[in-house]
Amino acid sequence: MSARAAPKPIAEIERLTRNLPSFSATKLASGMQSVTGTVMARGAVLITRHEQPSMVLMSVERYLALEQAAQPDLEALTRHFDTMFSHMQGEAAAQAMADAFAMAPAELGEAAVARAAHR
Repeated sequence: MSARAAPKPIAEIERLTRNLPSFSATKLASGMQSVTGTVMARGAVLITRHEQPSMVLMSVERYLALEQAAQPDLEALTRHFDTMFSHMQGEAAAQAMADAFAMAPAELGEAAVARAAHR
């Protein structure tokens, strides 16, 4: 995430972080200064416990980007559905379905294998 990213509205930050525990930066040990500097420069750091990965400490910008990426784009999904639905309408689709139902089981199987191989 670039340092030039536009700041997020306070309400959005509160919504996306309300379930996270928080600690005041002033309560962090002085050793954390270098860790937080690295987080701000690189976006995140891996925290280990007993030499095993334990957690990731990340900037708010990186956290918000991950949260937003996890939310589905309902408009894109709707457009995709509408496109698929429109392909299933009309005379050509109706004829293709009639032809499929008129096929013998072996013919239908061969057509399905041929279509799968085509993809």
